[in-house]
Amino acid sequence: MLINELYFILPELIITSCICLLVLINSLAKNLRQYSGVLIGSAAMMACIFVSLILFSENSVDIFNNHFRVDNLSTGLKLVTFITTLIVILGTNTDKLNADSEIILIELFAVLGVLILCSANNLLTLYLGLETLTLSMYGLVASKRSSEIATESAMKFFIQGAIASAFFLYGTSLIYGLYQTLSLTIFSNPDINNSIELQLALAFIICGIAFKFGAFPFHSWVPDSYQGSSNSVALFISTVPKIGAFALIYRLLITSFIAVTEFWTILILVLGLMSLIFGNLIAISQSNLKRLLGYSAIGHMGFVLIAISIGSLEGVQASLFYLLIYILMTSVAFMCLEVLSNKNRSIVTLSDIKDLNSSHPWIALIMLFSMFSMVGIPPFIGFYAKWIVLSELLNAGMLSVSITAIIMSVIAAFYYLRVVWYMYFEKTELPVMQKGSTLIQKSTLSIIGVMILLMGLYPSPMIDFCKSIISPFILID
Repeated sequence: MLINELYFILPELIITSCICLLVLINSLAKNLRQYSGVLIGSAAMMACIFVSLILFSENSVDIFNNHFRVDNLSTGLKLVTFITTLIVILGTNTDKLNADSEIILIELFAVLGVLILCSANNLLTLYLGLETLTLSMYGLVASKRSSEIATESAMKFFIQGAIASAFFLYGTSLIYGLYQTLSLTIFSNPDINNSIELQLALAFIICGIAFKFGAFPFHSWVPDSYQGSSNSVALFISTVPKIGAFALIYRLLITSFIAVTEFWTILILVLGLMSLIFGNLIAISQSNLKRLLGYSAIGHMGFVLIAISIGSLEGVQASLFYLLIYILMTSVAFMCLEVLSNKNRSIVTLSDIKDLNSSHPWIALIMLFSMFSMVGIPPFIGFYAKWIVLSELLNAGMLSVSITAIIMSVIAAFYYLRVVWYMYFEKTELPVMQKGSTLIQKSTLSIIGVMILLMGLYPSPMIDFCKSIISPFILID
């Protein structure tokens, strides 16, 4: 029986083994540190992708006394996590700073936290995954030890994260006090008592979820962390943890606590709308590229949350689709910054990308693809992501929410197109930026960038994937 259960957690075992191996190499063979993370991390992700494709055909099972669930959702989200992490690793500079900071090792710990969140079927297991992910993110943001901005950002992130974790844990303790169980299976009963105490507990838990999404009003860590961390770290924390946040909200709200669906959908809607409005309005005034992308991320998470607030199967599928497209778009944006930066010059503000088209025309074009997609300009995939969310909002009769989302998208076009303007129409007297990236980085960036266009022309595979991992039997309908 134990052997059968271990079979279903092969990805977790692979990641854990690679963590141990990296710790040994970093301790005993310091001369190999610069490339060991990239090689072992890439190999681990490819192995996990292969195992996930095999597990995807398996039936849903509950293991370890129903604390862990392996189903299409968990396997599908894990597959996305491995692919995204592989992109991050291949797009990361293999310089001495990243090696000394052991960034990839900490990223593997974060990935392990996401995997636990994807399969958790118990509130305590969820909290274990949540803390594994969050503690790793603190270390990643603080990895630039010589930077005062990074240290300050990490401290702010830590304090806010501790408060959000306390909210989550307090809500969990209230639920345990009410029902004497932490099993999420019990809470999926539609006849469970809908009490004011349960609603209060869920409100505390949703605060913790909002922090992980970087949603308003638990958003302030996002731009600070993006600005303070290195480009490779910003690339990671802007993508992979969002998958864990979606798994958290799916396990906790969408498949559980059916009796209070009307209550939590209202809370999620308010958080989504405020994130959409606040993120896009504040982003207008930003000149720092990473802060701009940070506030942009808050706005995009608003789209994800308002899609979930529809409270229907189609809304959840639209939410997941939008999240995956956001991960793709923001990966391209941060990888462009990573590829352009080197030890002598870093891309920080809009002024640093002036006349980028003259010095790096292909990277400028890929960045243009990302910006146009974030705006929602056809034929890029970002247009279809926004379209499908807006369509589901209209189908649900949420006209005012749709109009608000459209207005905010138009406002967002200003700061996205401003990036394009600087790349193509602003001239500079500074010398041409020297290329400091590897062929693997450029190739990865090119493939992902072109995918933004190709997926916009043919989005069906991604839509079918989202439908295949979101259970058609969820009860929120």
